[in-house]
Amino acid sequence: LFRSMQTGTHKGLYHSLQKTLKFFQTFAMLELAHCAIGIVHTSVLVTAVQVSSRIFMVWFITNSIRQIQNEESVLLFLVVWTITEITRYSFYTFNLLNHLPYFIKWARYNLFIILYPVGVVGELMTIYAALPYVHRTSMYSLRLPNKYNVSFDYYYFLLIVMCSYIPLFPQLYFHMLRQRRKVLHGEVIVEKED
Repeated sequence: LFRSMQTGTHKGLYHSLQKTLKFFQTFAMLELAHCAIGIVHTSVLVTAVQVSSRIFMVWFITNSIRQIQNEESVLLFLVVWTITEITRYSFYTFNLLNHLPYFIKWARYNLFIILYPVGVVGELMTIYAALPYVHRTSMYSLRLPNKYNVSFDYYYFLLIVMCSYIPLFPQLYFHMLRQRRKVLHGEVIVEKED
């Protein structure tokens, strides 16, 4: 990111970060285990949605489609993810050390208010930018007839993924708002049983 700021362009940023990005975003699957065994007190389901979304964006969108790697939307979600991860892992680290500065706690439960929607916009714009290439090349698609007698169209799958943000984003966002009220204001939140 700093090199992009020095050169005045984000072109080539993804290329220079891709190995580190792929490693750490894939390694984030350990967060599911951390939630499951109680190292981090967060919902396994919420974490699974967030981690799988990022892995999908890294491996099946940005890494797979070189033509979109220099899109501004990629820069947008990379900057948001970077700020989010620095804040979140600082929070976890200081919390585990039993020395959590209020500023870190405040940042963890306030920055998402802006960063989460901006990150979602970056992700959606990146998927949208990928659609023409996916449609033109039939990338990851399987057409009939074939020996498996099944078909899959990655283009339509991406449209479904984009539409899935409509019900999923508000649920995750409001979950974070409830967590914010609970942590920063000490409110007791009663979750409804489904």
